[in-house]
Amino acid sequence: MGAGEFRVVPYARGRHGDGPWRVVARVFEEYGFPFAEADYDADVLWPERHYREGWFLVAEAADGEVVGCVGLSDEGGGEFELHRLYVLPGARGKGLGERLTREVIGLARAAGARRLVLFSDVAFEHAHRLYERCGFRRNRFRYAPDPWRSREWGFVLEFEEER
Repeated sequence: MGAGEFRVVPYARGRHGDGPWRVVARVFEEYGFPFAEADYDADVLWPERHYREGWFLVAEAADGEVVGCVGLSDEGGGEFELHRLYVLPGARGKGLGERLTREVIGLARAAGARRLVLFSDVAFEHAHRLYERCGFRRNRFRYAPDPWRSREWGFVLEFEEER
């Protein structure tokens, strides 16, 4: 199954329920990361409360199972942030992560972004290569604002102004 065999659609509570939460929880389990249903991780349990309508996307398998997700937020001043790009192990290696990333790049561009930033745990090396393929450059290191102070790389994609 290639990336084209998955549907990428805006999250809808009635259709997708806790699918994004299950995806992120599974990936965190795979990497041995802590995960909490409330507080810091609540955005993937309740995307409609944390993201502008249409700015949290899910990837569905043919049977409707949520196998991936990604979000976008407007941070002000022309800066947007990509959040929560996760794909289940069985759906990886098929171009789906890149497809989700490029969808968010398109949403940010359409909303007038000057730059798109993201932060990614240092352990997600495969994702870092994906971001660089999509035009992001690594620009900083930080300790995340999560309860366990994860180590993260920051990435930025600058958009040229249209004339």
